[in-house]
Amino acid sequence: MKLDTNQQMSVLASATGLILIAFYFLALYLGADTADWLPNVIACIGGFELYMFGQSQWEAFKRKRTNDRGGPRG
Repeated sequence: MKLDTNQQMSVLASATGLILIAFYFLALYLGADTADWLPNVIACIGGFELYMFGQSQWEAFKRKRTNDRGGPRG
């Protein structure tokens, strides 16, 4: 499967987010001191990925709807 640049960035950001979540919960479990900014970074990455996923789904929906109706639609 060949991914374009946006999809590669999305996969990289998702992997980074999952690694950060695992690191954060492992640190909490072990009782280590965690940085105050780490949950914010995890939330930012998660929010970005949710936005990008929703945008790609919306674009696919619009493309399908345009192709089904035969004319350009916004």
